[in-house]
Amino acid sequence: MAMIPAYLDEMLRAFVDQDLVRASACFAEEGVYRELRREPVRGRAAIAEHFAHFTASGIAWQFVLDDVITAADRACVVYRFSLAEGQGRPGRERAGCAVVHLDARGQIAEWREYEG
Repeated sequence: MAMIPAYLDEMLRAFVDQDLVRASACFAEEGVYRELRREPVRGRAAIAEHFAHFTASGIAWQFVLDDVITAADRACVVYRFSLAEGQGRPGRERAGCAVVHLDARGQIAEWREYEG
């Protein structure tokens, strides 16, 4: 099994720990975060702001890491994400994966989600 690159490993641990400030710091300055059916969030500062809005919503959530497949400057992250009931919405869980591209420094250049 290949080792998980340091910035990606740190971001995944931050997601599991629900520490989105720490997660956003793992992105490259010009990194891109792409969620399903949403406009891309471009730049580390914008990603941090996006994550801060999510945290401020107060909805309980959980990120469960199932697998990470790595090859050079790319990785595939397989996970489950669940949201508790809140803000007039029922609780929900989805399985997904993200294709991750790393820059020359090993920081996350792009996180692109796919539904699984």
